[in-house]
Amino acid sequence: MKYAVQRYGSWEWLDLDAPLRTDGPEWALSTWGAMTATLTPEQAQQTALDGRPVFEEWGTLIHAETGDTADRRRWTGIVARSEVKGASHELRIVEFPGYSDGVPVDALIRGTGTDPAVLLRAVWQAIQAYPNSWLNVDVLGETPVRLGTDLDDKAAIAHAVMVARKETLDALQGARQETTAELQDLTNTLGDEVAAARAQVVAAQSSLNGLFATDAPQGQIDDAKSTLTARQAALTALETTYQAETAAGRWAVQNAASTVEAARVAHDEAKEAYQAAAELAKEQGGAYEIRPEDLTDAAKAIADLVRSSGIEWTTAVDYSEGPPQCYIRVHYPRAGTRRDDLIFEQGENVISELNPVREGSEYANSGYGIGAGEGPDAVRATIENPSPRLRRPVTVEDRSLHRVDQLQARLRAEVERLDGEPYVSQITVIDHDYAPIGSWQVGDIITVTGQVPHLGAYRKPHRIISWKYQGETRAELRLAPAR
Repeated sequence: MKYAVQRYGSWEWLDLDAPLRTDGPEWALSTWGAMTATLTPEQAQQTALDGRPVFEEWGTLIHAETGDTADRRRWTGIVARSEVKGASHELRIVEFPGYSDGVPVDALIRGTGTDPAVLLRAVWQAIQAYPNSWLNVDVLGETPVRLGTDLDDKAAIAHAVMVARKETLDALQGARQETTAELQDLTNTLGDEVAAARAQVVAAQSSLNGLFATDAPQGQIDDAKSTLTARQAALTALETTYQAETAAGRWAVQNAASTVEAARVAHDEAKEAYQAAAELAKEQGGAYEIRPEDLTDAAKAIADLVRSSGIEWTTAVDYSEGPPQCYIRVHYPRAGTRRDDLIFEQGENVISELNPVREGSEYANSGYGIGAGEGPDAVRATIENPSPRLRRPVTVEDRSLHRVDQLQARLRAEVERLDGEPYVSQITVIDHDYAPIGSWQVGDIITVTGQVPHLGAYRKPHRIISWKYQGETRAELRLAPAR
């Protein structure tokens, strides 16, 4: 395999056949591969025509290529670290998706009923949006999966209605209080006027009675009668006004009270609707969001998206003379196929020992999950994995998860990891007619057979989760249980 060295940005070729000693490029499932290269100090200190180091951290691309055909480019990586290791110099080269590690997503990515492939594409668009960040990465594929609901949008609308009705209720209650105060003021004012008029009538009547008692002249009696009559008329007019205006005031207060009660009923209905919508959004999840204020690491955002949706992704590159042509291919439900046409047999093409391992120290076939929130308001989920064994639950706490579906996906992965079945985690194979080097892909399910010390014959299906090309005659495969 040849290694072509290219400057990022200018896309200048620095070396078309660099003398790198490597452990081989790696392809991985739903993550990026890596490669270690060893140089002499003299080679590591080379500078390019632009005056910068040939092997510059985050400034140099390394392309692994074979043959001279149009599809000769196999793998594209970035020099992520260059450091002295003893008497030699070592390069840490990450496959192009590794650029996402440590890059925050500062754009809003939001989905309601959205294909996770679309969301993954949006993440990569955000990653490459800044100057000196474009790697010509395209996300290919689509899935029938849909992430996110509009339930939180509906809850937000219900909340806005509740708030608006509360504002209306408060305003009407204030108006009712003003109307009540006005009625009280009116009652007090007119009541005082009526009381004063009534006192004047009493005084006029008393004066008239005194004149009668003293047999006063008729003229004085007539004048006193006129005064009494006038004051009685004035009292009657004030009493009529009092009755009319206070009756109108009481009606206004009653009407205000009725309006307030109707507004209170409307507010209570809106509050109940909001609480129900909020609870439903909490249970079933709302929009799938990656929020800019969280500055979520892009690699973590991608991993969370994969875990939440069940999608997988693999990488591919095409040969190009200028900028790289890099692809992320989305797969659902799984990448790869069952490869019954390939044989992986110890003593034939498998040259490593078979050493089965198991994940974790405890077996689990069910789980409880606790996400964001406190106490009874925390996001919670459960999962049960059908099994004839006794139920053994595991508890997972992840306060970064705000939706039930995210927590369920996290639980599902943990329960699968702790299923207790031993498996072979790694094998080294040589080129063979049973399985020529590179005849498989990440995600493929293969059957590994051989002998396990103290256990005897071993034959189980495994899934390829990554593999390293170690030359035309040798490869290293990292495996996981096939589920």
